Amino acid sequence: MDFIDKILNQKIISEYNHSNYIDSIDGKNSFHMDCSGFVYWCLFQMGYRRALVELRHFLRANDFIKINRFFCQDFYFVYNNRENFKYWHFLLEPVPRCICVVVFPDGAGHCMFVDKVLNNDDENMELRVIDSTRYPHYNDTRGEHDTGIGCGNIKIVHKDGELFYDAGNTALPPRKAEVYFVMPVK
Repeated sequence: MDFIDKILNQKIISEYNHSNYIDSIDGKNSFHMDCSGFVYWCLFQMGYRRALVELRHFLRANDFIKINRFFCQDFYFVYNNRENFKYWHFLLEPVPRCICVVVFPDGAGHCMFVDKVLNNDDENMELRVIDSTRYPHYNDTRGEHDTGIGCGNIKIVHKDGELFYDAGNTALPPRKAEVYFVMPVK
């Protein structure tokens, strides 16, 4: 997380954008990334190349990958085939530095790094996350209408045997979701 902390402390310019590129504006890095693009880029910069190659090859071999990185919805298939992975650990509980991947019934999703586990009991989890998003979370470093890279709190609520993702933004009501916690290995 030291690498991500450095990015957050640089006072970077960012926006949530599916183009996933970085340019320079007035000598500052400007990040134009969606959630999975941000996670992929950070993992590459932190040296998790074998884990990324393994995931990309697995998805490509199974005709899942459409571009040169993963999408959140791919993790349903990845998780169900987790025994095929050497460089990814699939966790039952969140831990700092892991990746939280959320997949909604419509196939959309969100992924983020877990910075801190604030609460984890039988009723809900509250996590401090680092991500790129269109919708800032509870206690977020981004302004109410800002998009892009930042930190905030999310909740995952256990209700009637199902999980619900609460981004903490009025534009996104809590939604039923599958939730995966993964940790890449060098």
